[in-house]
Amino acid sequence: MSRENRLGIAPIWPIIWAVIYLAILILGIIAPTGDLITTIKLGGICLCLLYVILTFPHDYLLILAMLATSVSDIILALNNTSTAGIITFFAVQIFHLLRLGWANARAIIIYLIAAIALLFLNYFLGIFPMLYAVCAFYATTLILNLYSAWSWFHASPKNLHAASALLGFTLFLCCDLCVGISYLALIEVLPVFCYGLANFFAWFFYYPSQILVSNSSKCAIIEDKGR
Repeated sequence: MSRENRLGIAPIWPIIWAVIYLAILILGIIAPTGDLITTIKLGGICLCLLYVILTFPHDYLLILAMLATSVSDIILALNNTSTAGIITFFAVQIFHLLRLGWANARAIIIYLIAAIALLFLNYFLGIFPMLYAVCAFYATTLILNLYSAWSWFHASPKNLHAASALLGFTLFLCCDLCVGISYLALIEVLPVFCYGLANFFAWFFYYPSQILVSNSSKCAIIEDKGR
């Protein structure tokens, strides 16, 4: 059986991903604010969800993570500074933490409860703007996922699913650094010209990160061993 089949990648998928990625890059240069590019971006993420459902139907946490990713991107497409969108992305990272095994489920649930409690406390006390508080927990969880992916890859360096996880979350982090630069340009902390540039590079990193994360199923290891 070929490696491509063991990875669960039908030949049509890399072609679809490449076409969508090229469209995002080209339109990101010539028409970065049009409805067409937004539709292609959201369609591309939803196709990643479909790919996971078809390829790894028993990896329910990965499916939930990609579903929440799709919802988050739709919310942020309507308002790119939406606190609700970041909260949904925080849920995405929690699903990934559970499936990548950063800690046992009980420890992750305690972490989640603590995060929610602190966010509610901040909401009522107004210590920090909620957007910043949510972003802090989101960023922390993303870094934990990057560490989890690195640990998986370190334990199984020949496992391409683990490699996909590590590279995917690395690109995910690169994307979010660009998003941070974009926001700082939006509020005029950084020069205005950084806004468009950062938005372009955010998707330059983000779409391949989602393709890679879509191929980081731990269930695939079980399926491969059974063949």
